[in-house]
Amino acid sequence: MPSFSFIAFRAEFKASPRLRLGLWVILGILWGYGLLLLRDEFHQAADEHRALARKVARAQALAGQTEWDKRIEAARALQVELESRLWRAGTLGLAQAAVQDWLNQSVQQAGLTRPATSVDAQEEAAGEKNTAEARGKGPATADLWKVSAKLSFDFSPQKFYTLMGRLYGADKQVLVESLSIRGAPVPRAEIVLSAYFQKPLATPPTEAPPGPPARRSL
Repeated sequence: MPSFSFIAFRAEFKASPRLRLGLWVILGILWGYGLLLLRDEFHQAADEHRALARKVARAQALAGQTEWDKRIEAARALQVELESRLWRAGTLGLAQAAVQDWLNQSVQQAGLTRPATSVDAQEEAAGEKNTAEARGKGPATADLWKVSAKLSFDFSPQKFYTLMGRLYGADKQVLVESLSIRGAPVPRAEIVLSAYFQKPLATPPTEAPPGPPARRSL
C-alpha cells in the first residue's frame, strides 16, 4: 500500500502544476527560515566575539597603565583634605558646645533678628547606622559624631546671604540639610545644619604594675 500511495502521489504531482507550485513554495519557505536562523546565530556569535574582544582590550589597557601609584596618592590626598575639614572634639558634649558657640558667632556676625537655635548630638552617624541595620548586622559604631543644629530667624535677604556665605566659607564642613522660608504673617526662615566630628582615638588600657610578692606565713 505505501508503494501504491507514493506512485499515486508522483502521478498526481506530475499531472498537477498547482501541487508542484505549492510544494516548491513550502520548500522555499523552509529554506528561507533556515537561512534566517543561520544569520541570527552568526550575528549572535559575532556580537559575543566583539564583546569578548572589548573586555580583553580593556584588561590589556589597565594592565599596561603605570599611573596607579599617582592615583593612589591622589586618593590619599583627597582623603586627607576631607578629613581635615572634619570637626574635632574630645567628647560628645564638647562637640555639641563647639557647634553651639560657632552658631552663636555666625548669628551675631550676620545680625539676624529674633534668632532661635537648638543643637542636638548623636553618638553615631544616622546614615551608617541605617546601612548597617539594613544589612542585618545591627547598629554599627561609626567613627564620627553627628551634631545637628536648627536655626530660625526673621528672614532678610541681605542677612540671609551673609549667613550662607559664612556657612559655605567655614574652615570646617557644615552641611545644610534643609531650608524653609515662611512668608506669612512675618517672613521667617528655618535652617537645619549638621556637622561631623572625628572621634578621638581610643587609648589602649594600661596594665597595672605588679604588686609586691605575697609573704609566706610560717
